[in-house]
Amino acid sequence: MFRTLVFALPLTAMGSSTGVPSASLSSVVAAPVTTASVTTAPVTTASATTAATTFRMPSIAAPQVGSAACKAVPTIRLTDATPGVSKLCIADGKILVNGRDASGFVMQDVKSQRYGPLMRGENVPDLQVQRVSDTQARADATLGLGLVNVSNGIGKAVFRDLVWIGDKDHPAINSDDAWGAITLKGKDANDVGTFEISNFDFQNLFMAPGSHYLNVDGISTEAGYSGTISNGRVLNASDACLDIKGNVRVDNVYLAGCRQGIKAWTSQSHGLVELGTNRFVGIIGKGSKTATRTLTIDVLIASGDPSVPLFRAEDGVVNLHIKRLIAKPDQVLNSSTSYSGSKVTVDQRMAI
Repeated sequence: MFRTLVFALPLTAMGSSTGVPSASLSSVVAAPVTTASVTTAPVTTASATTAATTFRMPSIAAPQVGSAACKAVPTIRLTDATPGVSKLCIADGKILVNGRDASGFVMQDVKSQRYGPLMRGENVPDLQVQRVSDTQARADATLGLGLVNVSNGIGKAVFRDLVWIGDKDHPAINSDDAWGAITLKGKDANDVGTFEISNFDFQNLFMAPGSHYLNVDGISTEAGYSGTISNGRVLNASDACLDIKGNVRVDNVYLAGCRQGIKAWTSQSHGLVELGTNRFVGIIGKGSKTATRTLTIDVLIASGDPSVPLFRAEDGVVNLHIKRLIAKPDQVLNSSTSYSGSKVTVDQRMAI
C-alpha cells in the first residue's frame, strides 16, 4: 500500500489551529491531504511505503519459569553479595528486591501477579532486568508501585522484554512522591548512567485522587540518565506516558490514555512516535527563561482525538519540529495556551 504525502513548505502553527483507539495506525487507511487542509501555499506530492510510517508492537519474550504454583517470597535484601534473581513465579507479596550498592545485579525470568513494586534500589551500576512480567500489580502504601525504581547511579543498565499491568483498584496513595513502571530517580551528581529500555508493555499506572499532584508516569528519567526507549507502548497513566529529562531518544512507541504522551524537559530528538488520545495534550515541552529549546520528531502519528492539541510549550519558548506528520486534517497542532512565541513546524504531512 502506498500513502500520499503532502510536502508543506513548511507548515507552521503558532497558538491554536483550527478515547484510546482500539488499534494503532497500522489498521488505519491513509488518504491524501487536500489543499484545503493546508494553510500554506504550493504543495507537491510524493509516495512512500507504509513501512516507515507505522508503529509496530514488538513481540515481548515471556519469562521462562517452571510450572510450580506462584507464591509470595521473602523480600530479597540487595547488597553487593546478593546473587541474581531468576526463574521465579511469585504472587501476593509486598516487594521482591530492596537494597543498595549492588553492581551487575540481574533480575530475569520473573513472573509476578498481585505484587507490590518488584525492585527498589540505590547505587546499582550495570543493572540488568529482562523477561519480567508483573500483572494485576498493586501499589504499597509505603513502597509505591512499579517494576523498577532506582537512584544513585545505574552504570550501563538494560531493561528488556517487560510487562507491567496495574490493578486499577489498587493505585498508589496520594502523596508528594513520584512513581512509574520504570523510574530512574535522583538529582545529585552521582545520579547518572546510561540505559536501554526496549520491548515493553506498561499499562494502568495510577495515583489515588487527593491534594497532591498525581505524579505517576509510564517511564520517568532524571537529567543525569541518558539512553534509548524503543519498541513498546504505555497506556493509561495519571501523568505522562513518558517523562524525559536528559539525552534520551524515543523510537517506535505508542502512547495513549495519559495526561500527556511525552513531557520533555530538554531539547530532544526522537524517531517514530504514535499518539493515541491523551487527556490534556500530546506533548509538553518544558522551556527555559534563558534559551529556546527544540523537540524534533522524525515521524509523528496522531491517531487519537484531533481536538486534543499535539503540543503545548510551558515556562519558556519551545519549538516542535515534525519531519513527517500523519494526522487527521482537523488535528490541532499547537495549544492556544502554549508559551508565547513557541511554534510547531511540519515538513511533510499525510492525512489519516
